[in-house]
Amino acid sequence: MDSEAIYAALFEHLKSKMNGVVTISRRLRHFNNVPAEQRPALFITQGNQQEMAVHGLNAKVELAAEVYLYISESDSTVPPSTQLNLYIDKLRLAIKSEFPEICEYQTLGGLVEHCWIDGTIEVYEAVENMLDDQGIAIIPIRILTTQ
Repeated sequence: MDSEAIYAALFEHLKSKMNGVVTISRRLRHFNNVPAEQRPALFITQGNQQEMAVHGLNAKVELAAEVYLYISESDSTVPPSTQLNLYIDKLRLAIKSEFPEICEYQTLGGLVEHCWIDGTIEVYEAVENMLDDQGIAIIPIRILTTQ
């Protein structure tokens, strides 16, 4: 197992599938440091790694990642959640199996057993005098592989 290759594959996979994203990086930036012209922005961060030993077999390893999505909505008549929902749905499609009729798992090109959204997607939008025209979503990703 090569953890770096797995996180790099997740990054490249999302980069190729998330059309319309202006900025994409594995280096997280604070939302106040991403100007409107650099949005929609996607940042993929590495999370914890959990190893589960299986007697007599290779250990199962779960890798965590988080995807931070930042948008900016300059039209005050449109809620930022409209744009957030669009990109969250794009990410859901990107993380689904490429060939669901053959295999329902997202394997990142055969590198892992499965990659999926796992848990609560946190959504924050336009609080006057705080976030104003910004929207932020944090999407938890889990990756299952063996060692």
